[in-house]
Amino acid sequence: MEISGKQIGPSCVCLEVNSNTFGKIKVFQYITPIEPLLQKVVHQFYGPRWSAPLMKIFVYGESVMFERDINIWNHKVLHRNPILAKEDTSIKKFRLWFSQFYSSNSKSYSEATNIGW
Repeated sequence: MEISGKQIGPSCVCLEVNSNTFGKIKVFQYITPIEPLLQKVVHQFYGPRWSAPLMKIFVYGESVMFERDINIWNHKVLHRNPILAKEDTSIKKFRLWFSQFYSSNSKSYSEATNIGW
């Protein structure tokens, strides 16, 4: 099985799976900001027509993993300069690349969660 992924900007991810057993499968994830700390996420799966029953299993598995990720995201803490192992240097590169999509108008977490009490 061969798997490749591509992040296109901050809101689109394309995953391509090539398998002798399942054929070519493409998965797209689109993230649309709705308001601070709220996004709409859409997953689309494409593959051979005969693989539709299998795709249902993939979609279910993806939804279970995504819900687990949401729980982690809701409890994460940002460390500006985290201690990273040599194998984790891509995290720092990804953060640097992703920072280009923030503007001076982007709300910080404390601004977005401040309800004025």
